[in-house]
Parts: sequence; structure tokens; C-alpha cells
Amino acid sequence: MTTTPTAPVPSQAAPVRPSWSAWRTILIIVGVLCAMLGGTVLIGGGIALWAYDQRDGDGYFTAGPEQFTTDSFALSAPSLDIDVAGPDAIYADDLLGDVRIRAESNKSDAPLFIGIGPSNDVARYLDGVGHAEVSDIEVDPFKVTYTPRPGAEPAAPPADQTFWVASDTGTGPRTLSWDVANGDWAVVIMNADGSAVVDADVSAGGTLPVILPIAIGAIIVGGVLLLVGIAIIVVTIATRGSGRRPMPTAPGPVTAP
Repeated sequence: MTTTPTAPVPSQAAPVRPSWSAWRTILIIVGVLCAMLGGTVLIGGGIALWAYDQRDGDGYFTAGPEQFTTDSFALSAPSLDIDVAGPDAIYADDLLGDVRIRAESNKSDAPLFIGIGPSNDVARYLDGVGHAEVSDIEVDPFKVTYTPRPGAEPAAPPADQTFWVASDTGTGPRTLSWDVANGDWAVVIMNADGSAVVDADVSAGGTLPVILPIAIGAIIVGGVLLLVGIAIIVVTIATRGSGRRPMPTAPGPVTAP
């Protein structure tokens, strides 16, 4: 009996996993960053959409009422600077919406005046008049910081002035509504007769219709970035590739009679 070598058996292929390249690492990092950014923007858009739903029945976001008081003749917020410039100003004004100020005197049956006017005109009217300027407002807890301006009583009641762009006067709750416009404005609260000691509960609100398109845009952009980031990660991992390498087999002996 003799033994003869057999012909080599064709090798079987074994899977080969190629090495992880630097480019794949960069793509994974880009994908993770896109997903994180998209998720953050998406959450921000959701919060903005939730906030938009918190408006009151008239469509205003409202803060207050809170008490504002001074022993002098007027309360003023002397600088409400609204600067919307360029060809899109008319659209930007619409996006800012309306402002509403509500106030009620804490002095029984005392008529109250609320007005918004150009800062320069208001400054001239209050020049030499004792008043308190609101310089800072803290929300939580609520606290108002006033800058006192010494002076005498006003020469004429506030309602007699012609420069107000919006105003309201009378007893009980008063409401001032104003369509926001470019300019430097001031808000004034006084007793209607110009007397001293102004004490009122005040709330302020705005429609801010710009919040809705911002919320929708953030949700769309955030969702797209999140999907793009996930797609980059999945495709990079899935296309890593595979190959097969031969697994050699040793020839076995053949026994012949």
C-alpha cells in the first residue's frame, strides 16, 4: 500500500475586517456633533413652542402685576430703545407685535395716567419735576431699583401733553396698548392731576408673534440636523466593509492499495 499526496483543496475564505481609518473617525465625530446640535436646537424649538402656548386669552405674554411706587410726582422708564433698521423694518415691526401696559392705582378713587412718548419729549416734560426713574427690575424675587430725580410738581397734568403716542387715564384699571415702532421711547405713570405719591400695580405684556416662526424654524432645522447626524454615524459604521481571506489547508495523504 502506497501513500500519495492529494491535490490542494481550494482554500476557504474567512472574513477580514479592515482597519478603522482616520476619515471614518472624523465622520463619526461630525455625525455626533450634528446630532447633538440638532437635538439641542430641536429642544429649544419645543420650549419656544410651549412658551407660545402660554399666552393669555388676548394673545399676550404678560408679567405682573407688581407694585411700583414713589413719593414723588411720576414714575418713568426713560429709555425703551427700539431699533429696527433696513428694508425689512416694516416686517420686523410686525414681528415685534403690540405692547400692553395695565395699571391700577392703589389710592382709592385716584385717577391714574399711563403714557408712552418719545424720550426727548418726555425728558423735557419731566425736566425739573420730581420723579423716580426705573433703572433695574429683578424678576425672582421681584425687586425694582429706582433712580430719584429731585424736583417740583409738574407745570401741567400729563394728559394735557400732545406728544404721547399712546395713553390712558382715569379711575380703576387702566390699559395702554401700543403697536411697537422704531424710536427711543419712555413710559410714564402719574396721578392724572400731577400730584405726588404715585402707587400702582402694573403689569406689562407683548404679543411677540416672532416667537412662533422662530419655534417652527428651530424644530425643522433641529430635526434635519439630528437626522443628518444619525445618518452619517449609521452609514459610516455600516460601510466599514468586509472582505474574505483564504484559509490554507494542508494536503492530506491518500492511501492507495
